Amino acid sequence: MLHQFALLLLSLLYGPGAGEPDCSQRPDLNALKNCCKMPLLQLSKYNSQCGQYLGNGPHITPCSFECIFEAAKVLNGTRLVMENIRKMMEGVLEGHQEFVEIYTEGFGHCSREEQSMIKSLKRRRMQLTGKCSSMSVMYGLCAHRFVYRNCPESVASKSTSCTEAREYSKHCE
Repeated sequence: MLHQFALLLLSLLYGPGAGEPDCSQRPDLNALKNCCKMPLLQLSKYNSQCGQYLGNGPHITPCSFECIFEAAKVLNGTRLVMENIRKMMEGVLEGHQEFVEIYTEGFGHCSREEQSMIKSLKRRRMQLTGKCSSMSVMYGLCAHRFVYRNCPESVASKSTSCTEAREYSKHCE
């Protein structure tokens, strides 16, 4: 009896309900978009170089990512130039130092995923817009996803659906 109680206690402490989500129960991950109050990216400093790609407002394209990354000198082939990432993020997130830090950390995390992103690009054959590479958009989306997963407490929604989506995204994807 004591042995069964100990096993039950361990399963409660270390089972899926103990801080880690049940990965077989996928929540609505689209909810993550509404779970972190993100500052607007100030892309106007890139208008002279990339204006032809920035006409869509917040919906930027693979070409706009590539153009901004080239203008900021943050991509060397398929590798990120981390010292330039911080400069770029400070420029597009003026006054939001907390987000500069988390985006920079996110790009660092994503740079370690370079080979898997390249494999993914080869498998998916992402549709290209013009002659633009998809590597920049892959890095941008990866960093953005990192920010959603690690949203600063001061602006993160603490709703149940957001908490579940964030934990699932961190542990199961």
